[in-house]
Amino acid sequence: MASIYARKGILQIKYKSAEGGWKQKSTGLRDTPQNRERIKREFLPALEKHLRQKAEAQNREPIERYAKLYLLSKEHLATYWEIHGRVGKILEFFKNRDIREIKPSEIRAWIASFQCKPKTVSMYMTDLRGIFAMAIQEEVMEKNPFVHIAKPRRKKTDEDEGPIEPFSPEEVARLLANAPDPLRNFLAISFYTGMRSGEVLGLQLADIKQDYIDLKRSISKGVVSTPKTVGSIRTVPIFEVLRPYLEDQIAKARRCRSIWLFCYEDGRHYYGVDNIRGSKKRNGPWAKLLKEQGIKYRKIYNTRHTFITAMLKSGEMSVLEIAQMAGHTNTKMILERYAKYIKGEHLKISRAFDPFKNSVTTRGDSRGDTRYSV
Repeated sequence: MASIYARKGILQIKYKSAEGGWKQKSTGLRDTPQNRERIKREFLPALEKHLRQKAEAQNREPIERYAKLYLLSKEHLATYWEIHGRVGKILEFFKNRDIREIKPSEIRAWIASFQCKPKTVSMYMTDLRGIFAMAIQEEVMEKNPFVHIAKPRRKKTDEDEGPIEPFSPEEVARLLANAPDPLRNFLAISFYTGMRSGEVLGLQLADIKQDYIDLKRSISKGVVSTPKTVGSIRTVPIFEVLRPYLEDQIAKARRCRSIWLFCYEDGRHYYGVDNIRGSKKRNGPWAKLLKEQGIKYRKIYNTRHTFITAMLKSGEMSVLEIAQMAGHTNTKMILERYAKYIKGEHLKISRAFDPFKNSVTTRGDSRGDTRYSV
């Protein structure tokens, strides 16, 4: 690639440039054996490194080049500036890398770095996939690395559990009076705490305290995990009406020598809520109970909806307190989803009430300060 020769007693280097032509460069060193050795040891390796880097730079296919082509294809859209903003953030992350060098593992790391809704992540993924598609169209790449990347799954929310169809107080009483084991105690805990089905199954005996329950895990499809959101790790009070059902279930778990409140005979925790309600074909204990009582079939998740609407109607707690008990991070979902079920409740207020009179409530005394703290 390079050769050394002397001209007028001064050592020269002849080398092939990155552009393809030959060039000569004087070293300024006299033609001596020591200087020739120095050039071989120091000058030539540095020159070769410089030429290699220059050639690589000339052959690069920066992602920015194809991001610009992608944006040009979107100029006609009303959402162009939204796309433009997302593309800008994509380039910030990949720092104008050679698009051919970006691996699926790096894309997964990029996706994992997002702290936003799956829908937003999907839009970013669509844009990056489109940028790679531009490189494929220009025959720079043969395969889009996104073929190995799955779209992020949207986490299930309470809204995924179907419409809100709370049970009436009379229906709750009939269900608890006629439900078979272990459905009876499961329903009682669900109705009187508002826990999700997986959260009830995730309870261990150590979570049951004197006056409250520590809720810190959930079980679904045999997998033990933390509840769905940070707000779902919480403490809920034990109402006196729930205590008999809870004590009965604790006794059953102890007979099985299990740490789990709901368990198989050998002490293992249940696989999922189907162990209690039956299959999804509406022929299990839950569906049978509803049919026998002449109650319209609805998903067992409505035990939770029943608790929330009953608490809202009771006026015993603020909306924020109810949201905390139900495991919501704020009151937004409570207000949006359940407000229609308490329509007209404000009209039941005492007409003697003076909102501007300085008064002290005794609500804490009436129900026990420590027992119902959240």
